[in-house]
Amino acid sequence: MPFYLRVEAVNLSHFINDTNDLSTIRGGSLLLLEAMKKVEGIIKNNSPEKIRPEEKEIADLEKQLNDINTLQKLTPKDKNKKKNIREKLRKLKATSNKVVKPDSTPTITKGASWGLFVLDMSEADACKVQKKIADYFKTDARYRLATFVVDLYPNNGDEHYQADRNCLQTLNRWQQMQAPSLAICKEGTTSCAIDKVRPATILRYLKNKKYDYVSKSVNQRRKYGIVKKRTFYNEVTGIYAKYTQDLGDLSKSAKNGILDGKIAFIYIDGNGFGDIQRSSKTPAEQKQFDENTRHGREKLLTKFLEKIHNNPDWLTDDGKVRMETLLWGGDEIIWVVPAWQGWWMLNEFYSQAKELIKHNNEPLFHAAGLVFCHNDAPIHRIDSLARALADQFAKTNRDKNLIAYQILESFDHAGIDLQRYRVERIGKLGGPEQLLIDAEKMDDIKASISQLKNDPDFAKRKVYQILEAYSEDETLKADQYIAKLPGTSAEPLEKLKHLFGGDKAQWLHLMDLWDYID
Repeated sequence: MPFYLRVEAVNLSHFINDTNDLSTIRGGSLLLLEAMKKVEGIIKNNSPEKIRPEEKEIADLEKQLNDINTLQKLTPKDKNKKKNIREKLRKLKATSNKVVKPDSTPTITKGASWGLFVLDMSEADACKVQKKIADYFKTDARYRLATFVVDLYPNNGDEHYQADRNCLQTLNRWQQMQAPSLAICKEGTTSCAIDKVRPATILRYLKNKKYDYVSKSVNQRRKYGIVKKRTFYNEVTGIYAKYTQDLGDLSKSAKNGILDGKIAFIYIDGNGFGDIQRSSKTPAEQKQFDENTRHGREKLLTKFLEKIHNNPDWLTDDGKVRMETLLWGGDEIIWVVPAWQGWWMLNEFYSQAKELIKHNNEPLFHAAGLVFCHNDAPIHRIDSLARALADQFAKTNRDKNLIAYQILESFDHAGIDLQRYRVERIGKLGGPEQLLIDAEKMDDIKASISQLKNDPDFAKRKVYQILEAYSEDETLKADQYIAKLPGTSAEPLEKLKHLFGGDKAQWLHLMDLWDYID
């Protein structure tokens, strides 16, 4: 009887988002992605052997040949029969592998931290595979300090697929509720220099020519993250390049003036991807969706790197690409790029995704949170902010590609009540929905703002004056400022008014995005 097997890494806040160290974050994220490949390998290597139908035919022909060979005297008819049998055997053996695995692709869905697989085997064999997977994650040096749940459920046929899948996920959740939220070792006399929580046992070189003690969990993730920094892009795209090691190098560029030392933190999440998976009525439907999105993302990253890996605007003086991938897989992506490339990067993603990330030949939609900040801002707090921007605001319309962005001079600028902040931010200029950017309009927004920036008669200080007048409820004064603007600005300003969904919100967007759009 076939079975479904579901594996999930749970309590992720203690394996990915518990430090500000980029290598540790990257390592934790990519380790969980790699974990599902490990599960695939264990299933394939421990599946029971099955005989192909032609193996039975080979056995029958060999028996017939043996019977003929036992005859003391062969007639012409026997000799002809023997010749024909040998020829059939030769052809069958040339094209047949005697032993094969029942399913070379057991994966239904392979996300960033979980996977759903089908096991075409007996209950006893399925239980053995389940135990091997659970034991692997309990004993492997890299994974034993993460928390994994592994469960089986009978495959009752495609007509019961959704119910079977839901029951299996419930079993995972039950295990999760019984598991500790933090996997930890007893050894150590001081706290980890990086995560500040776990006992530290290992002396490692960190940065600035300093050594300090780190925990086993951080050590494993960090080592893996450093290795994957060099190999991840090549493995996914086949394109080899060198990449910056930290956000300081990534963002350092004196020629970019005010943006020197600043980054764009980009969080992208699929709109309704989970709903599509849950609505899949058969394993084949869900598997097709998973493959479409996964392969689409890989093609997208390949096309993107083809454009930038030799582009001087993306390279440091020593030829390293200014790009960081902190999350990859499932329906989420996190990229960090220089602040002056953030708008282009996100626009490029949406342009490529329209063609490459589809299901049933229809484009899929994504919400994005975009944060512009200094490179030394606490990265896991910026991560939380970018996710909140996407989840709370950019997903208000799941049938569109929307972006919620935030410019931070200091992290506390936005406060903890993001909804209230955004309402106060837009003030009397419009509603908070006008702070959102429609990804389809990014090209036009860039063109209009660039036109204004290149107009020698249009000064940025005029934008400040107009905003100040509106904030003081002096609409007449604001209108007077606008009337004095050069005639050459009329066309791009009119376009921006429509692109930003109102005749006042454009001034706030202009002030915020002025330095970040070329």
